[in-house]
Amino acid sequence: MIQINNLNFSYGLKHTLNSINLNFDGSQIISLVGPNGCGKSTLLKCMCRILETPNNSIIIDGLPLHTYSRHDLAKLIAYVPQHPSLNMSISVIDAIKIGRTPHMNFRLSKKDENIVFEVIEKMDLEHMAFTSLHELSGGERQRVLLARVIAQQSKILFLDEPTSALDLRNQLETAELLRNIQQEQELTVIVAIHDLNLAGRFSDTVVQMSNGKVYSHGAWKQTITEESIMDVYGVHSHISHVQGVPYIVSLKASEYGITHQELPLKPKRLQS
Repeated sequence: MIQINNLNFSYGLKHTLNSINLNFDGSQIISLVGPNGCGKSTLLKCMCRILETPNNSIIIDGLPLHTYSRHDLAKLIAYVPQHPSLNMSISVIDAIKIGRTPHMNFRLSKKDENIVFEVIEKMDLEHMAFTSLHELSGGERQRVLLARVIAQQSKILFLDEPTSALDLRNQLETAELLRNIQQEQELTVIVAIHDLNLAGRFSDTVVQMSNGKVYSHGAWKQTITEESIMDVYGVHSHISHVQGVPYIVSLKASEYGITHQELPLKPKRLQS
């Protein structure tokens, strides 16, 4: 369980998160969506303790986030940044072994090695296990990063834009793989993502953010509407379904002609 209580965060004088209150229960995929600069990545980093937050503003499994040791926190959560720093000269298998670091003493145990081999098989990486990362495509490297956090065996995964640099096929394969692993291992997965259609297809819960605040959250169908897309993005849209899968067609930018930071919280037609 993750509980966020009246979380505020600023970079210097710039207020980035304002009065965030959220509760996430059980194993599920949660997507954080919203325009550039709305606070998605900052919220992820706060939940991972990459950014320091006020005491008791974030509670995980009944304990304030700041009370966890670094070692215990690494066993509990795993984080993949949007632009990870990778040693491109190492092999796929060595990259995945890094995920076992929180569980190691001085070297990999037999149990650690077995877990790494199981993940490699599950992720269909056997054919490239000894290939250097610099020889892989962007989609293949993304799969290796996902394998590394799976090998870490944390209960909670935080992923920042995991599909942003991938082509259409790799986006779908990565999302489907993530969903399968989440269900098999009963994980809580929190993803910052721009693709509303992908979020609609694979998320259990969507948190829609605007101007550093939670605009709405809940199931995709109740959270992402043509009205909310206008409010948050300033875009006229149409939502339809194909074989039960929702998709959004963007029609045109709104008549406001200004950035989302300046958009009113409600369209003019709904304001008194």
